[in-house]
Amino acid sequence: MLYIVATPIGNLGDMSPRAVDTLKSVDLIAAEDTRHTIKLLNHFQIHTPLTSLHEHNEPAKGQLLVNRMLEEGINMALVTDAGTPAVSDPGAVFVQLAARSGIEVLAVPGPSAAIAALSVSGFDRQSFTFYGFLSRKASELLEQLRHMAGKDEIAILHESPMRIKKLMEAVIEALGDVPVSLSCDITKLHELTLRGSASQVLQALNSNDKAEKGEYVLVLDLFGLEGVKEAAREELALEARLLHWLLAGDDMRSACARLTLAGERKNAVYAASLKLKEMLREDVSNM
Repeated sequence: MLYIVATPIGNLGDMSPRAVDTLKSVDLIAAEDTRHTIKLLNHFQIHTPLTSLHEHNEPAKGQLLVNRMLEEGINMALVTDAGTPAVSDPGAVFVQLAARSGIEVLAVPGPSAAIAALSVSGFDRQSFTFYGFLSRKASELLEQLRHMAGKDEIAILHESPMRIKKLMEAVIEALGDVPVSLSCDITKLHELTLRGSASQVLQALNSNDKAEKGEYVLVLDLFGLEGVKEAAREELALEARLLHWLLAGDDMRSACARLTLAGERKNAVYAASLKLKEMLREDVSNM
């Protein structure tokens, strides 16, 4: 049997009795970082053997561990550094391998940064989507955010402290000054949640000299963004038309001139041309 065990995201008091009992009862614990997990086990006087299972070794190591469970009849637990394994963390491949081999997989639920951040956001909506970490590439990040504009939903994102300001700037560029709730260091001593428009939250980050510390969860209220949706559709259409003329043999200036003469706004065509150039450069660099 394989147990997927959620562990605290900051406050050790959030460790459930069932999680402690499960980690004590299994034969082996697979951990994202054994150096981190050993501290948790020592705190709760858990002496179960540890083995590492992370994104770099998960496919091969996961299969070896599945084989051990089948051949030796042992029970295992999977933990991550904090929160729930396999949710924006390693573990999904291991779970798939175990399930396909007929091993029963059970959840031992507990802390979740995404759900905790949503609960304190104050957004009263019936649906949400968890996106985790978005792309680090500027053009891909903007594209992912613009795609969200076509949906009436609450969007939940994770971001590192070193990139949170860039994410907020991208949100404003792609979605406008939407309502947001930004939580940092959830359940820890210096837990903080900022609520307001995206520009207000960005301003608060810029005035905080400790902003580049702690882990962030950003909650976006994207209901009713009709204007943004239309702008996103318009820009996408312009990029596609520019690309059509480039493939037909025009240079970028000639392609832009065609769209301008056809009645498109000059500023919109120029913005679409810049984005298309950036996308084409990144495609070439990745070849």
